[in-house]
Amino acid sequence: MKSSAFGYFLAVFTIMMWSMNIIYAKYLAGIFFPAEISFYRWFFALFIMIPLSWKALQRQKKRIFKHWKLVVLMALTGLGVQNWLIYCAGYTASATNMSLISILGPIFLILISHQKLNFWQIMGILCAVFGVVMIILHGHLSNLKTFQVVPGDFYMLGSAFLFSIYSALQRHTPNDIRPTALLTAGIVVSTIIFIPFALPEIIHTSTRHIPWIAWAILIVLGVINSALGYLSWDMAIQKIGTVNAGTLYYIMPIFSITAAYFILHEQIYESQLWGALLIVAGVVGVIFGSRKKKLRR
Repeated sequence: MKSSAFGYFLAVFTIMMWSMNIIYAKYLAGIFFPAEISFYRWFFALFIMIPLSWKALQRQKKRIFKHWKLVVLMALTGLGVQNWLIYCAGYTASATNMSLISILGPIFLILISHQKLNFWQIMGILCAVFGVVMIILHGHLSNLKTFQVVPGDFYMLGSAFLFSIYSALQRHTPNDIRPTALLTAGIVVSTIIFIPFALPEIIHTSTRHIPWIAWAILIVLGVINSALGYLSWDMAIQKIGTVNAGTLYYIMPIFSITAAYFILHEQIYESQLWGALLIVAGVVGVIFGSRKKKLRR
């Protein structure tokens, strides 16, 4: 019982940390370029992950190299590019919209898995999609006439899609490799990927005025949101299971929207609340449909 309660605590704590990633993306937009944020985030994460997984890396380096394609795909989806898209979205999309659109990842996961959908799952997907449309159109279909594309909304859709690919990859991770070693290998690849894109701006860092709070946020992103976040999420899954941890993932907008209101002073519109309700209802419908399938089996 205590182990299960601690697992739920870890899951909620991780989701709360990850929800702040969107707030940080909004704050850092214009101070650092997206590629810079991505590079520094994973670079700082290595200071935690390498000492924690050094022995496992040494013992299992041959196995990791054997599965190098999986490591690269993990780096390109859930670790590197997926978060880079969030930082790109921070320039134009509101933190509220970003947080609401981000939870479409599990819906995309079902679609790319080619699963046979039942009635509840189909209705859930339609409900969630309609919720996203309501958020983007601010609750009025008449806005289609004057609709202007906000790149950030579509960056977040891309981020949610990549998250679904990353989640699908987790099903194929080899059992003979320690999760911490595999995660560290993915972080190393993510850091290397962004070096050529971030290097031109890093060279000119001394010529720019960068507030100390921005550097502090980058360190928090690397140490807490990345290293500790992924580690605590893995521990939560071990204690309460993938389904329970994944279900809790949908409370992320609660933290993000609250933080956006108090920290960024973003206004919360009625259409966003209705859109959020539709997305959550859609996700609940998909989960309910999935569990009904399992019960039948």
